[in-house]
Amino acid sequence: MLKKLPVFLLVVLLAAGIQAQVTTILDFESAATTTTFQYFGSSIDGQQTVTLANPNPTGANTSANVLEFRKPAGAQTWAGAFSNPNPATAVSVPAGSKVTILFHSDHIGNLTLKLENSSDGGPNWLQTQANTVVNGWEKLEFDVAIPSAEPPNQPAGGHIYQTVTLFVDFGVSPSADQVSYIDDIQVEIPVSCTNILDFENPATSTAFQYFGSSIDGQLGNTISNPNPTGINTSATVYQFSKPANSQVWAGAFSNPSPSTPLVLNDGGIIKIKVHSDHVGNLAFKLEDSPDGGPTWILQQPIEVANEWVELSFDPSLPSIETPNEPAAGHTYNRVVLFFDFGTAFPNDQTYYFDDIQVCGGGGIPSADVTFTVNMNQYGSPFSNVYVSGTFNSWSGDANQLSDADGDGIYSTTLSLPVGLYEYKFTLDNWAAQENLDITSACAQVTFAGSDVFVNRKLALSGDVELDPVCFNSCYACGESVKINYALGLNGATADPGGVYLAGGAEFGAPNPRFRMYDDDLDNVYTLQIERQRGYGGYFTFTNGACADFSCKEIIAGLSCAHPENFNDRFLSPVQQDTTLATCLGTCATASDCTSGATELAGPGAWMEVMPTLTSQEVRILFRELTQSNARVQITDLTGRIVWQQQWNLAPSQVNLPVADWNNGMYLITAENGGRRITGRFVKM
Repeated sequence: MLKKLPVFLLVVLLAAGIQAQVTTILDFESAATTTTFQYFGSSIDGQQTVTLANPNPTGANTSANVLEFRKPAGAQTWAGAFSNPNPATAVSVPAGSKVTILFHSDHIGNLTLKLENSSDGGPNWLQTQANTVVNGWEKLEFDVAIPSAEPPNQPAGGHIYQTVTLFVDFGVSPSADQVSYIDDIQVEIPVSCTNILDFENPATSTAFQYFGSSIDGQLGNTISNPNPTGINTSATVYQFSKPANSQVWAGAFSNPSPSTPLVLNDGGIIKIKVHSDHVGNLAFKLEDSPDGGPTWILQQPIEVANEWVELSFDPSLPSIETPNEPAAGHTYNRVVLFFDFGTAFPNDQTYYFDDIQVCGGGGIPSADVTFTVNMNQYGSPFSNVYVSGTFNSWSGDANQLSDADGDGIYSTTLSLPVGLYEYKFTLDNWAAQENLDITSACAQVTFAGSDVFVNRKLALSGDVELDPVCFNSCYACGESVKINYALGLNGATADPGGVYLAGGAEFGAPNPRFRMYDDDLDNVYTLQIERQRGYGGYFTFTNGACADFSCKEIIAGLSCAHPENFNDRFLSPVQQDTTLATCLGTCATASDCTSGATELAGPGAWMEVMPTLTSQEVRILFRELTQSNARVQITDLTGRIVWQQQWNLAPSQVNLPVADWNNGMYLITAENGGRRITGRFVKM
């Protein structure tokens, strides 16, 4: 039996009525589903992955070919590989879908998936999943409804991506070479199923009346499942008899009709589980359409004996009998079944069937979401609380919350189609509304010309009770802190593009949400953010809106720099409102920048680096020296020292060959007579 099918197929996820539409992006079995990944962040930078024979074709993965993934000793914590070329099938992840990957490792670690290069403007998205199996295949699931672990911290659901990037043991630099294996990168989209008959209770049971044999007019019966294994472990199933020498068209029809009709208005696939002691077939017929739909019949083979198998019947296909029209778009009341249609046997035959469902015909599945807001810290009088959002066209009175026990906490539960939403809590039909700050972690921020819209965001993929929040806050009342950043520019001129709080997993590249302002014109730029108590993490500052971090402050080698995270600063977890004051490019603990300052290299400074973009050599010019020598150090962006020397500054201009250096940005730091200065250049 083949494990892998073409790029698009339907598979069962749960026997209880949930199916999944599965798109295979990469399975490394054919040219259309194979690509290579290019390594970065390690000694094998630029090399490509290889596809090889499955080293352990057991358990969850018995396919022939898999992807080998290597992480050499000493690799950067962020070392990984990106698809090059990109997969032939784009990674389309509708709301509610998941990306699944088969993973094989010889130790407990993690696999990180990053989706990039969206064709519809979707945000880059990253998520990490820990593996729980050693030396065996395991399917890891990545839920695109969960916000990315990296800025802009938005979910990927609803977007299409071209580039797949993989990281094994993200955040870890291994001491020895590591080899793991990857296979079957797929997108699974849950599809809702309507249960027609499962014979477990009166509402989902009926009888079938035989015709075309010696038991004409008799009714079949439900029995205990004779083989509760595999895909069907339910308690009760229906037994189907076909006596010896029955007509080739002998069968049975539902009598009475099922309580739930088969609604095929939105398409859908009809599913039925069957059990036969021999290879044969089943013909499935629909009759008695209240909307005038044609009688419809389709036949499928039963290819496995003595096991439960699930057969699928597509109503969009034409009937094999006149009028040869499809059933899609219609509703039917009666089900007719023919086992071994077209065949007569000299001996009695017995079959079993169960779980007749219509899957995927109900449109977008819905989920229940509970909204809860605490109004106890809201100081103004109000009468009613509402939730207003894209799901109710921002109505001010459509969805009212209630405070049943009078404790000041209001809630309501709504049933909504799965998807992405924006919302906020409002009072008295828009007499008042929440005013979340642009820096709020829970906010969806939209810039529309001079207007900025700040709302809460919801990625709904299943039933959920949202955590209670304080009105105007992302957090429960009393559980947040205010963090004030104050940055002196240390003599530098503010870039016209702005000064920014950036870096780390929280802020990323310079973003208008985290722009700092000098409102009182004292050359100190400030920004306040609200975060949950205990918040901490890496951060930096930029003087300019540089997406490549070329305008990032240089603190490499200083006590406040963290080489393990690109020489960013680090904020330890805070338990109360906190002010963090410093100066650009220094570890100062005040923003006045009057002492201990680090100068920035450039025209007029006592050190200048030319050119800043080079492929052969860089010229370092020193002027106005107070001593005859200086300690000079050059580091890359990871903080690794690539060159250092106690430099005799005669002559004061030195040409440094860099043609053999790796491409990338380098930081130059010099100290002379108690002064410190930093500059940078990019080796191309």
